[in-house]
Amino acid sequence: MTELPSGVVEPDAVATDHKFVVALKAKLAPGVATNAASHLCLGLVAKAAAERPELVADMSFLTFTDGDGGQHTPISGLSLVVLEGRPAWLRRLREEAHAAGLLCTDFTGEMAGGDYADQLDRMKSTAEEALDYYGVALFGPREQVDPLTRKFSLLR
Repeated sequence: MTELPSGVVEPDAVATDHKFVVALKAKLAPGVATNAASHLCLGLVAKAAAERPELVADMSFLTFTDGDGGQHTPISGLSLVVLEGRPAWLRRLREEAHAAGLLCTDFTGEMAGGDYADQLDRMKSTAEEALDYYGVALFGPREQVDPLTRKFSLLR
């Protein structure tokens, strides 16, 4: 058996009882939505590695081998469901995910535009209740994630 890269599991070890969800603010422009979703996913995996390393194996990263023997790794074997909903739902989803102890990240309008120094300044000068949530990403057991995301629709 060959040694797998760190965080990569064998196909028979895919944690099908877990899922990724990205919930975005409805009617975001496609470029803004893509940017927010990308930052959310990067942050979610970084947070898992730093704060909850036991969850990385449950993220089910696999090595996909093409017909020429080339390897494409790491790619999660789990689906990533992308949803959309009302801004108030995003704030509530974030709160409920934290209360449930789920791995969660969020992305706000204050984090977009300008450079990171501008974004940090905007965040510091904005109270939480005034933040414009663009998205929330979750990872965890389906039985915990599904009830929190029922109101949301699939992003189309």
